[in-house]
Amino acid sequence: KQWYQRRVAIMAGDNNLLLSASKDNSLRLWNLKTRRCILIFGGLEGHRDEVLSCDFDLKARYVLSCGMDHSVKMWSLESDDVKDIIDLSYTYSDLKPFPVLNKHFPVFGTRNIHRNYVDCVRWFGNYVLSKSCENKIVCWKPNLSIKKSSDIPDQSEVLHSFDYGNCDIWYMRFAVSPNFDAIAAGNQIGKVFLWDISEEPSKPAILSHQKCLTAIRQVCFSPDSTIMVAVSDDSAVWRWDKELRPSPALANRDTL
Repeated sequence: KQWYQRRVAIMAGDNNLLLSASKDNSLRLWNLKTRRCILIFGGLEGHRDEVLSCDFDLKARYVLSCGMDHSVKMWSLESDDVKDIIDLSYTYSDLKPFPVLNKHFPVFGTRNIHRNYVDCVRWFGNYVLSKSCENKIVCWKPNLSIKKSSDIPDQSEVLHSFDYGNCDIWYMRFAVSPNFDAIAAGNQIGKVFLWDISEEPSKPAILSHQKCLTAIRQVCFSPDSTIMVAVSDDSAVWRWDKELRPSPALANRDTL
């Protein structure tokens, strides 16, 4: 069976566990080592349309998801049944099909951040970064303790908006550098916006090339955060290298 995955993410601390966002309104957790689907997030209080993006937090406690239903949801990996099914996926040897666990209830969900498809979501420490077709990336904090009209918390606090232009179409993915000092996103006329967030957020640097004129669909950083690549609608891959400058202390040393 095909589920038409929209995005995949690997769990920090266990590279065998992969999370996929699916066109069938669900997320699936897979064990790559044993080739099993072990957990499905979705159903009663899950997404009501295609899931477009997902992400693990660094401590592997929660999963974020977003989709065409304009919502962002948070799912827990800390319950005993989730931990047990993950452990079982490594040792299961029965001839019967694997007993896939279904989780129908997220620990948080909101439709208050965006008013259109939410096509990208990432963890940023305890905060969330998400974007829609609104020319901005929103940084916000979910409040898991405040409940409004249901048993699922839905209150949040918007902390900052990273604004940029010509990005009002969907399926435009931003990226956060592995060392969490930069955010990058492309727009539909071939420009990449790069925010230095190691200090107070400021205006982004704009990276461009005279031959890059189509939509930048996705950007990605290298593991050491020194290289960034972007892919565009004309099937091109663009690369930018970070200029490594010596620290002032080293630059001012006398030459021996």
